[in-house]
Amino acid sequence: MTETFGHRPFPRGILIAVATLLGFIILMISIARLTGIKMELAPVTPEVQARDIQFQDVPDGSLAVLDVETGALITTLPPGNGGFVRGVLRTMARQRKGYQADLSQPFHLARRESGDLTLKDPVTGIRLELKAFGLSNEASFAQLLPPPTVRQ
Repeated sequence: MTETFGHRPFPRGILIAVATLLGFIILMISIARLTGIKMELAPVTPEVQARDIQFQDVPDGSLAVLDVETGALITTLPPGNGGFVRGVLRTMARQRKGYQADLSQPFHLARRESGDLTLKDPVTGIRLELKAFGLSNEASFAQLLPPPTVRQ
């Protein structure tokens, strides 16, 4: 087996650069912790479209999505479909266990002025920016919003 560097020592310049970078990072973190300086969060743009939705398990393994305001069925996700939506719900259900709440309480789905979709859990206060999970996953929640109104 041949060695990458043979009998040559590891390049000293790379070691110095890595040590300097790590030292700088530790220094910046220390300054931030000691002074309390924090990066500002990006502002949340206003809602332009929203719906409170509720999820109900159906005996056949489907997942019914209901509009809380009207009680209307938005869609039914058959067993094996809606993997991303089901995954988000499993995570939310796990978080709600600490609040002695279940999935029967509604979630708030909103399209923001920026075009981003957010899913907020009023029970835990968690708000998910759905675009962080990719466009196709965001689209699986976008279909749960009412159709956009056409302005004339």
